[in-house]
Amino acid sequence: MEELETDGLVVRETQTGTADKIITLLTPSYGRLSVSWKGASSFKKKYSASAQPFAYSTFQLRKKGDYYYVKEAAHIESFINIRYDIERLSLANYICDVACDIAGENEKNEELMRLVLNTLYAISNKPDIPNDLIKGAFEFRLASQEGFEPDLTVCGNCGKEIEGDTYLDVMNGRMICDSCISKIQNPQWSEDEGTSKIYLRLTAKTLAALRHIEKSDIKRFLSFRLEKEDLSNFSAVCEKYLLNHLEHNYKSLDYYKSIKI
Repeated sequence: MEELETDGLVVRETQTGTADKIITLLTPSYGRLSVSWKGASSFKKKYSASAQPFAYSTFQLRKKGDYYYVKEAAHIESFINIRYDIERLSLANYICDVACDIAGENEKNEELMRLVLNTLYAISNKPDIPNDLIKGAFEFRLASQEGFEPDLTVCGNCGKEIEGDTYLDVMNGRMICDSCISKIQNPQWSEDEGTSKIYLRLTAKTLAALRHIEKSDIKRFLSFRLEKEDLSNFSAVCEKYLLNHLEHNYKSLDYYKSIKI
């Protein structure tokens, strides 16, 4: 009977009985794992804290047939404060939904794990950071990590260096300067995620934020601030950039937007 030990974050749960669950773990070395846990919901169970959504623990797993079962769990972090704010809870659910889709089964992805853990830490413990800034930074950093990193150095059409307001060519992963955008024939300002031409206006401060996220150490990818107008631009750009490349929408994101204060 195969056994393995891994750190894991509970990103999804499905109740299968009065006290039993199937949990989905995000792990650094094995990607996404579906695990059966007998008695996970029982408060008498000494490992019950590790069975909650957003719980991060070290798991001892046993494989029988095609399924993993929890043998033991050593709790590391709960991100407990997430549960006390409905807006932050809904944002955390969205983060975990995206991560669950990105992570492959039995595929190592330590970068994804670090990004999700740092993002959940900020949601739980950094109330001074606006939710939309956390969300946007996660979306853009994830897009960059997963191979959709745009060239934010020069105009992708003329090669001119850009420092002020500009446009992001979403589908081609490049910037277009003010001079060149007017020369592109019939640019489509479209919300349609299937279109091949999506140009998004970037303020100078949004561009600076994107450059910071792209190149910074993971521990500092949230170490910037934006005023209201720039934050609105930043949040919209990051969301559209990621979702267009993933070709996916999320109900958890729709819910987050619906309850935003």
